[in-house]
Amino acid sequence: MNDFIVRHDISFDNINDNDGEIFAQFGVPYQPAWVFIKQNGDVTTHIGALDQVSLEKDLQQLSES
Repeated sequence: MNDFIVRHDISFDNINDNDGEIFAQFGVPYQPAWVFIKQNGDVTTHIGALDQVSLEKDLQQLSES
């Protein structure tokens, strides 16, 4: 996992969830997946890859609501 992060110059936080506890908590059946948690505790889970444009759009929508 760490080799992948370094190789692709990923700068956002990642987790190692070997026992699947965190994935289960957020309904993540497989990777890649994104979990966005708003300050008020609302959770949005996106299953699948996000390109730069889609990620920026989702982050903008989260920051506005």
